[in-house]
Amino acid sequence: MVLEALDKIRDAEEQVDQMRQTLKEELAMYEQKKATDLKKKQEVSQEKVTAVLQELETQKNEQLQKEKVVLLSEAKEQNLSFQEKYEKNKESIIDHVIEGVKTIYGSQ
Repeated sequence: MVLEALDKIRDAEEQVDQMRQTLKEELAMYEQKKATDLKKKQEVSQEKVTAVLQELETQKNEQLQKEKVVLLSEAKEQNLSFQEKYEKNKESIIDHVIEGVKTIYGSQ
């Protein structure tokens, strides 16, 4: 009877060890699965962040291009305006300078 009890205790201990080993293996597999899932989620998240950043960069580039077109147009208009004013006032400035020279040096 004592031997039977010892055998049962030994069997129970072996079962506990076997269950402990099985549990360790299951836990390791679960941990590995979760690590893989996390890595996939991180990759997806990184791809989304990259896509958002690229979209923002594209929008900024488009905005800068539009501003460049507007600024170039404004500069061209200003150049035309200055040229028109120059042409308009050129004769009167030349006449004014000639009159000033005549006044200083006299008419000869």
